Amino acid sequence: MDTLNHKHLFYFYVVAKEGSVKAAAEKLYVSQPTVSDQIRLLEEFFECKLFVREHRSLSLTKEGKLALKYSEKIFDLSFEITSRLRNRIELPKTTVDIGITPYMANYFLYDQIIPLFTAEDIKVNIQQEERHLLLAELEEGNLDMVITDSKDSLGNQMSAHRIGVNKTFVVAHKKYSKFKKDFPDCLNHIPFFNYTKESELKYEIELFFAKNRLAPKEIGEGDDSELFDLITAKGLAFTIVPEVAKNRMCKDKNIIALGEVEELETYVWGIMKSSYRGHAYRLVKEK
Repeated sequence: MDTLNHKHLFYFYVVAKEGSVKAAAEKLYVSQPTVSDQIRLLEEFFECKLFVREHRSLSLTKEGKLALKYSEKIFDLSFEITSRLRNRIELPKTTVDIGITPYMANYFLYDQIIPLFTAEDIKVNIQQEERHLLLAELEEGNLDMVITDSKDSLGNQMSAHRIGVNKTFVVAHKKYSKFKKDFPDCLNHIPFFNYTKESELKYEIELFFAKNRLAPKEIGEGDDSELFDLITAKGLAFTIVPEVAKNRMCKDKNIIALGEVEELETYVWGIMKSSYRGHAYRLVKEK
């Protein structure tokens, strides 16, 4: 497989930035034919034109604009790794890296992290992984914060901050609105669509039913959010969903919340290194 020649790419990058072969040659301290040859070889490698000449100046083609976008990332990272490994300067962090557990991904109200996206020159990266793996990444400094529902088993250098609350609701078609005043007893009179055994919610729901002596008729099980939406919207059964799903589903005027399952309420924890005061710390300060 052919390998991209980074020298050719760098000459292209400089020409694109300077706007002409002449200016790029002066910047690079080489002749104009040398620059032109490098561009030609890169175009042959990519099998497309990167520049077109318009009124004695060069303009990027559609492919050229894409190449410039990637070359900027490549050379920015090249500068960063050179600076860091040579230990010449400490570069400011330009990303906020957040890990969220799969369970929390279904619960978390992402509105809470919207303020992070307003910071200039900062890119917010969110990855989903199992809790123990995320905590290991946090320990290594690859993450700034881990969002989870538990603050247990933390290292000495980590701290937990409460950044929100998980709430869970019973939602149903509006035809069941007459039962709302008798919540949760009314659930014995409405069919129910449950989660599968693989869901962490199922066990909590069983405890809620047992505590309140509820035994609704179960019409089926599933875990797909679109299926829950459909079952609820068709009035086939009530469903029990996180607040984020309730908010989405109730945009349909035919769907209502019968009540909150307070027994399932838990906290949202932001785990970070105790010394961390970066952009993600805003989530803590605002609570």
